Amino acid sequence: MALTPLWSTAMGDSVPMLITAGALLFVVGMINLAGPNLYGIEIGQLLAAGIAIMLPWLGNFAGSNIPAMTAWIGGGIAVIATVLAMKPSVDASHRLARQ
Repeated sequence: MALTPLWSTAMGDSVPMLITAGALLFVVGMINLAGPNLYGIEIGQLLAAGIAIMLPWLGNFAGSNIPAMTAWIGGGIAVIATVLAMKPSVDASHRLARQ
């Protein structure tokens, strides 16, 4: 998402918002990889993905095909990946709570 402005035209606030959201998803993803099976980090990544999905409406570029589709698809993939990764994280959290 952060590189979308390189191949698409700017509309509304698409450039700064896509760069910021892409960088946010990258940073949260790296933190998630550094601390696997931590439920709080998974929730943070889910929130970052939700923000990415809402970007076209927040930045007034929902009518622009390439930036809007990039935000929706990228955010959707991040939501799916996070939800699939949350089950092992919740299980590990429950195991630690029982010890």
